[in-house]
Amino acid sequence: MTNLINRAKYAVSGEDGASNLEIIVWFSVVLVIATILFLFRDAITGFIEKATSRVANWTDGGTGSDK
Repeated sequence: MTNLINRAKYAVSGEDGASNLEIIVWFSVVLVIATILFLFRDAITGFIEKATSRVANWTDGGTGSDK
Protein backbone atom coordinates (compact mmCIF):
# COMPACT_ATOMS: atom_id res chain seq x y z
CA MET A 1 0.00 0.00 0.00
CA THR A 2 2.78 2.44 0.83
CA ASN A 3 4.43 1.56 -2.49
CA LEU A 4 1.25 2.61 -4.29
CA ILE A 5 1.12 5.89 -2.36
CA ASN A 6 4.77 6.59 -3.11
CA ARG A 7 4.19 5.93 -6.82
CA ALA A 8 1.17 8.27 -6.79
CA LYS A 9 3.24 11.01 -5.12
CA TYR A 10 5.97 10.55 -7.72
CA ALA A 11 3.45 10.65 -10.57
CA VAL A 12 1.96 13.99 -9.54
CA SER A 13 5.23 15.67 -8.58
CA GLY A 14 7.02 17.93 -11.04
CA GLU A 15 5.70 19.72 -14.10
CA ASP A 16 4.44 16.67 -15.97
CA GLY A 17 2.61 15.32 -12.95
CA ALA A 18 0.95 18.65 -12.24
CA SER A 19 -0.19 18.84 -15.85
CA ASN A 20 -1.69 15.36 -15.67
CA LEU A 21 -3.46 16.22 -12.43
CA GLU A 22 -4.83 19.41 -13.96
CA ILE A 23 -6.22 17.47 -16.93
CA ILE A 24 -7.86 14.96 -14.60
CA VAL A 25 -9.49 17.79 -12.63
CA TRP A 26 -10.75 19.45 -15.84
CA PHE A 27 -12.21 16.17 -17.12
CA SER A 28 -13.93 15.64 -13.78
CA VAL A 29 -15.47 19.10 -13.82
CA VAL A 30 -16.66 18.71 -17.41
CA LEU A 31 -18.12 15.29 -16.63
CA VAL A 32 -20.02 16.66 -13.63
CA ILE A 33 -21.43 19.57 -15.67
CA ALA A 34 -22.43 17.24 -18.52
CA THR A 35 -24.14 14.89 -16.07
CA ILE A 36 -26.08 17.74 -14.46
CA LEU A 37 -27.19 19.03 -17.86
CA PHE A 38 -28.25 15.52 -18.87
CA LEU A 39 -30.24 14.95 -15.69
CA PHE A 40 -32.02 18.31 -15.86
CA ARG A 41 -32.49 18.43 -19.65
CA ASP A 42 -36.32 18.37 -19.46
CA ALA A 43 -36.42 21.19 -16.92
CA ILE A 44 -33.95 23.27 -18.95
CA THR A 45 -35.88 22.68 -22.17
CA GLY A 46 -39.15 23.63 -20.48
CA PHE A 47 -37.60 26.80 -19.08
CA ILE A 48 -36.27 27.86 -22.48
CA GLU A 49 -39.60 27.12 -24.20
CA LYS A 50 -41.53 29.09 -21.57
CA ALA A 51 -39.13 32.02 -21.85
CA THR A 52 -39.34 31.94 -25.65
CA SER A 53 -43.14 32.02 -25.61
CA ARG A 54 -43.17 34.91 -23.12
CA VAL A 55 -40.74 36.94 -25.21
CA ALA A 56 -42.77 36.18 -28.34
CA ASN A 57 -45.86 37.64 -26.64
CA TRP A 58 -44.16 40.92 -25.68
CA THR A 59 -45.45 44.14 -27.14
CA ASP A 60 -43.75 47.50 -27.42
CA GLY A 61 -45.40 48.93 -24.31
CA GLY A 62 -48.87 49.66 -25.64
CA THR A 63 -48.13 51.96 -28.57
CA GLY A 64 -49.38 49.31 -31.00
CA SER A 65 -46.40 49.19 -33.35
CA ASP A 66 -44.88 45.76 -32.97
CA LYS A 67 -41.80 45.21 -35.09
